[in-house]
Amino acid sequence: MQSSWNAFSAFQVFGDHVPMDGFSLVVRISADPSAVEQMLAERAPAQAALDPELAVMMLRAGLGLILSPSVSFIYANPDETIVVLRRESVHEVGQSLEVHDHLISSWSARMALISGASLPISGRVYEFPDMGVVRKAVRSAMDSHEEQTMQRSARRLGAQLRGRGEPFHTSMVETLEEQSHLLRDGGIDVDGLPSWWWRGVAARAASVHDPNQVEIWSQLPSSEQLSALIA
Repeated sequence: MQSSWNAFSAFQVFGDHVPMDGFSLVVRISADPSAVEQMLAERAPAQAALDPELAVMMLRAGLGLILSPSVSFIYANPDETIVVLRRESVHEVGQSLEVHDHLISSWSARMALISGASLPISGRVYEFPDMGVVRKAVRSAMDSHEEQTMQRSARRLGAQLRGRGEPFHTSMVETLEEQSHLLRDGGIDVDGLPSWWWRGVAARAASVHDPNQVEIWSQLPSSEQLSALIA
C-alpha cells in the first residue's frame, strides 16, 4: 500500500539534528506490516473477521502517548500513530532522539501490556517549517487511510484466512472488485464498519500544565475541521 508520507520525505530528519526555530516536530510510529499480519494469522482461530480487537489495542497504545508532557496532538489508526510535539519540548541537540525513543518505548510497552505480546515498530521524525504543513501531513495521512480501507481490510482478512489454513495471496486482492468479493464472502459489510476503522481517532492535550486533561475524538470531523484541532 502506498504511503502518504512519501510526499513529505524531504522533511524527515536523522540523528542529532539541530532543531530550527519556529519549526515543529512530528514523530510517526508504525508497526511492521508483516508482523501485524503474522499476529492476525496467529489470533485468527479465536477472533472475529478483521480482528477489530487487535485494531483497538493498537489505537489505545497510540492514544496513550497523549499523556506525555512533550505531546500536544495525536492522530492514530490501526496502522500508525502520528505524534505532534510541543515546540518547547525540543530545542537542543539530541532532544528529538530522546523524545522519539521515549515514544517508541511507551507505545511498545502499552501494546505489550494490553495485548500480552510484543509487536515490532519503527519511528520516524519529521521537522516541518510551520503548523500549516503539519496539518497538511496529518490530513493527508487520514485521507490516505480512508481511501485504502477496502484494500487494507481485504489484506487483514486474507491474513486471517492464512491463519486458519485457507489459501490466500496478496495477488488475490489487487483490484477493488477482488477486494469487495473477498470481503463480501467473509460476511463483511465495509460500509457498516465503525468510523474509527475508516478514519482513525485523535487526541489533544487540553492543558499545558496538566497532561491528564485530554480531549479524545473517536469519530473524527472533516479534514478541515480536524486541522483546526492541531495547534
